[in-house]
Amino acid sequence: MSKCDQIKCVYNHISGCRLCKICKAKPNEINDNCDVCFNCKSDEGLLRWDDNEEEIQKEKVKVKEIEVKMK
Repeated sequence: MSKCDQIKCVYNHISGCRLCKICKAKPNEINDNCDVCFNCKSDEGLLRWDDNEEEIQKEKVKVKEIEVKMK
């Protein structure tokens, strides 16, 4: 986990950030192994709590695969 360093994000500055829907990283923290967290930090317009269910399911599978590899 690392602190979110996105300087253009209003959610990062006014404490409006939310938990990641996939990895449950705390607000303003980035799970370096989660694509959703990375995209939220890096890609303008992508938030880690967007309700695109198909993408969320794909990311859950990826996170589980990473967790298994880390064990």
